[in-house]
Amino acid sequence: MNQDHWLRTGAEAARLLSERQQIDPLWLWTPFGPQNAFLQATEAEAWYLGANRTGKSDCLAAIVASMARNGNIDPRPAYVGQGSYIYDRAIACWAISLTFPMSREILQPKIFDNMHVPPGQPHQPFIPTYEIKQWNTTTATLTLKNGSIIVFKSADQGQAALQGAGRDLVAFDEAPPQIVYNECAIRIEAGRKLYIRGAATLLPPEGVVGGVSWLYNAKIKPWQSGQRPKDLLLVGASIYDNPYMPKDEIERLEAIYPVGSVDRAIRLQGVWLPQVVGATAYSAFRSDIHVNPVLSREKHLNYHLPLLLAFDSNAAPCTATVWQQHGRLYRCFEEIVIERGGITELGKEFRRRFPHHGAELMVYGDATSKRITAQTSQSDYDVLMSELQGLPYPITLCLPTVNPPVRDRVNSVNFMLRGIGGEVRVELGPTCKELAEDFETVLLDKNGGIKKTHERKDPYWRRTHTSDGAGYMFVYREPVGSVEAMRGPYASARSTAVATIPSAGYAFAR
Repeated sequence: MNQDHWLRTGAEAARLLSERQQIDPLWLWTPFGPQNAFLQATEAEAWYLGANRTGKSDCLAAIVASMARNGNIDPRPAYVGQGSYIYDRAIACWAISLTFPMSREILQPKIFDNMHVPPGQPHQPFIPTYEIKQWNTTTATLTLKNGSIIVFKSADQGQAALQGAGRDLVAFDEAPPQIVYNECAIRIEAGRKLYIRGAATLLPPEGVVGGVSWLYNAKIKPWQSGQRPKDLLLVGASIYDNPYMPKDEIERLEAIYPVGSVDRAIRLQGVWLPQVVGATAYSAFRSDIHVNPVLSREKHLNYHLPLLLAFDSNAAPCTATVWQQHGRLYRCFEEIVIERGGITELGKEFRRRFPHHGAELMVYGDATSKRITAQTSQSDYDVLMSELQGLPYPITLCLPTVNPPVRDRVNSVNFMLRGIGGEVRVELGPTCKELAEDFETVLLDKNGGIKKTHERKDPYWRRTHTSDGAGYMFVYREPVGSVEAMRGPYASARSTAVATIPSAGYAFAR
């Protein structure tokens, strides 16, 4: 081909690029102050921790689109000649929302036309239709013509759904549970850099239970104290930083959230506060104190001391923890999490992990699980004991007549976590992630009990199951009194429960 052909081809490409720039939503979008700082971040990890209505999801969507289209975190250099417009290879990205409905209604429409783009969205989707090869609704996977792949996931899928090959970018729209973040943070392959980008308000979206205290403790507190990792950037923003917010809308929001409230400070002013201050159930827990990174079953489990199995019978996830008492210290060695299945599968998994032991197994749990169901004519403990039958060591059920007040259970756990004089009597192994997540994020309700949710779309629905089991064990073995314990049916049941902790007898309790 002659030189004229290449000149004509180049001129045509330049003309086409110019025309597309004039209608390209990513090119036309104009970020403001804090958004610019977030876009320009070169660190491996960056979080935009702003108030509501500060364009956090827009900014995150722009990063996902730019990375997939151009290979740049910041979309602007691709257009102004400061970077490569076409990347030398395709990238793989996970875009993670708290739930799939939130992904469908909030993040996806900002990135591409998923047929749910709201009429009032201030910009068109950042990835034009002509660059899209395929949208697979079944796998929630968007494939671009340049080979880039964006997989939309939700935090409520849990840790198991976030395992796989390496990624180039993981983008969080709102902060996920820490166990989900940890799983995503290791999606690195040799020779490829992983970028983590997150956009969050330090209060969950309206209608969603739970919080992000781990983000405050793990990222914000060290940052504020000056202990700033070189590969981390945090960017803050208040609603007043957004030049596009109408004054009457700001006044409406100011009327909703009273002056001096935590909601106003976080949702409007963008102040970095641990939004669950005074509301966490297990406030004595500190991961840097209670999680021992070198604790292992192979090195520290005593073959001649009893195993303590603490569980709470839930449909999903069905969880249990395996402990030993070493003097005054309780050590949690194993965590069993059954995502699909129940007590039968839990029993099978325990048998697989502990086929032999040199002392008894003591089982702790919810007294209400002793009830026989009409469907099976068995209690949860009947099912569990049936699965454990035949193990070559004795098993004892350690159950109260009735459950103690929830506050007693919470008090017992907190006392074990940090007792008189600050004594720490609980130690978790590094694999006990669900339990650690519970201890960090389980909330109290307005009555001082434990906040629950049965809405699977809410990431908080996974919480409380694992710590409830531990609570049943501690309140049985190491009860701490409360006013509630001194009245009602538990007043007599408590002394019975404490007095019948088995020592030499190995008969199954009923």
